[in-house]
Amino acid sequence: MFVRTLLLLVLALSAALPAEAEGPPPGAFDATATPAQICALGYARSRRKVPYRTRDLVYDRYGLPRGTRRGYVIDHFIPLELGGTNAVANLWPQPRAAARRKDRDEGRLHDEVCAGAISLAAARAEIIRLWGR
Repeated sequence: MFVRTLLLLVLALSAALPAEAEGPPPGAFDATATPAQICALGYARSRRKVPYRTRDLVYDRYGLPRGTRRGYVIDHFIPLELGGTNAVANLWPQPRAAARRKDRDEGRLHDEVCAGAISLAAARAEIIRLWGR
């Protein structure tokens, strides 16, 4: 319930920002994803493909025209490893160095969920806390 409330708050706040705003999107995740599913070998890999048309849309929304995108990756704000989706609302261009740092947080939180140390909702809330606006 806390994560849903927090996500709604982030959505409301981000709606007031221009599409070109820097920073992460509001995020989107599969509410039906369970720890057992996300911890299954290959879960994130089977969902990782983001079409180039979607990537271009995301870059355009953040004001990064072709020719200026080098050094960025399209990243999932709520990571696939925590049940995030490929929805545009969950994608953002992130500098490669920052994406590598975020990957470490994602891996740590995924491991903690899979070990039963924290809930999936708590892991998502932590990503929002660490990487949100």
